[in-house]
Amino acid sequence: MSLNPPDIAELKAIVDWANLTQDVRELSLKFGDVELFISRDQQQLAPAPAPAPVSAVAPVVATPAPAPVAVPAPAETAPLASSLTVPFSADALASDEVLIKAPMVGIFYAAPKPGAPDFVSVGDSVTPESVLCIVEVMKLMSNIEAQVEGTVVRILVENEQAVEFGQPLMVIKRDG
Repeated sequence: MSLNPPDIAELKAIVDWANLTQDVRELSLKFGDVELFISRDQQQLAPAPAPAPVSAVAPVVATPAPAPVAVPAPAETAPLASSLTVPFSADALASDEVLIKAPMVGIFYAAPKPGAPDFVSVGDSVTPESVLCIVEVMKLMSNIEAQVEGTVVRILVENEQAVEFGQPLMVIKRDG
């Protein structure tokens, strides 16, 4: 059985998640003919896999990739593009602001389903139980709650954007 690119991406997301999650000591996964075992215990070493049979295939010659060419963005999209490339600094937070971070690697969803209104927008008031967004990992949807009472002042990621563990998602200004 060969893995399709989405299958490989899903397996990579699981491995990334397991590497970033402190609670996972060992993970064993079987997906078709592929078996995956991850262990944080360094006393156990997995045996080296048997070499795969070699078939008659033309040799692959590595060639250097061409240098990327900078293409200026159209005037109407320049502010959006520049705001996405500037990393957010937690040092820029006021004392009454809370940074909401991604608890895992996954895909950020601003709405409960396509075409539905976003959970929150800039200026919305939230309670500790308010759902701000969803982060999806391997078809598992995790609601991200505010955990503070306040007002959403910044949303730092776009809908359906891939997010990393600990990546800033939103800024909430505490009430009071």
